Parts: sequence; structure tokens; C-alpha cells
Amino acid sequence: MKTASFCRRCSVVRVNTLCRLYEQGVEESDPEARKELEVLVKLATERGYADGVRVLKDGLEASVVRSLCWNISSLLTDHDFTARGIDLGTR
Repeated sequence: MKTASFCRRCSVVRVNTLCRLYEQGVEESDPEARKELEVLVKLATERGYADGVRVLKDGLEASVVRSLCWNISSLLTDHDFTARGIDLGTR
């Protein structure tokens, strides 16, 4: 059986990045950020988290956004972000 390693710090970085994309793309109507968020949500949907599309709606409470981003992030890898040119910052 193959096990996947889990880095909580890496997960937090991905969640923070998704939350930032929500703020920029949905709340601030930045079309590029929204497009990136949509692509990442689509990947998570294809991998089994269909409820992630809720994060594309405006007016969500910060706690709801963060919760959705945690769930979306659990199905994504750093490569999913970096392959799209999304900076995950330093760790």
C-alpha cells in the first residue's frame, strides 16, 4: 500500500492561496484570479469534491470560504498551483 505524506504547513499555504483567489476573483471581481479559482475548483470537482463550486459565489462568510478552501485543497497538490503559475510563496 502506498501512503501519501501530509504536510500541514503546505496545506495551510494552499488554503491561504485559495482564500486569496476567492477574495480577488469573487469579492474584488478580478477576472484572472476568478479564472484560476475556477480551474482549481474544477480539478477538485473531478477528484471528488463537487460541493467546492460553492466557493465561486459572492457573499460567503469568511469561515465558510475557509472551510470550502480546506476541502478543495485536500484534493490538490502544489503542482496543481505551480503548473498554472500561481505562486505559493515561501515555506
